[in-house]
Amino acid sequence: MPIRQDDRAALDLAMLIAGETSGRPLQEILTEFNRSRSTYYEKLRIFREHGTAGLLPKPTGPRQPWRRSMSVVAQIVNCRLRDPGRSPEAIAAELAHRQVHVSVRSIERTLSEFGLTRGHAEAQLAGTEIHRAR
Repeated sequence: MPIRQDDRAALDLAMLIAGETSGRPLQEILTEFNRSRSTYYEKLRIFREHGTAGLLPKPTGPRQPWRRSMSVVAQIVNCRLRDPGRSPEAIAAELAHRQVHVSVRSIERTLSEFGLTRGHAEAQLAGTEIHRAR
């Protein structure tokens, strides 16, 4: 029975069946399926633990929920708007003082996403002051 080459789960299952039941040397099967010995045994372990469902591709992306809730994002943005020159490290320290623990890198990402990096935020503030002076 032909198996589509892009169906990795079916190929993995066929490899395991051949490896466990054919009586052929394992190296011959690994060559046929273009897989390594370590991959074979990893797939075999997964199959024994989870069945065919374990051979299905896993979705890519974050494995944990997004850590910056809208409340945390709002606090980061408010800190920057109150003091455009404040560093991400200083914002992290202020939030930690409020028992909100966010990494400096997460703060940098949030500021970048909202266009509030230091140079951009200071330019916006300067533009606002020019408009007020007129």
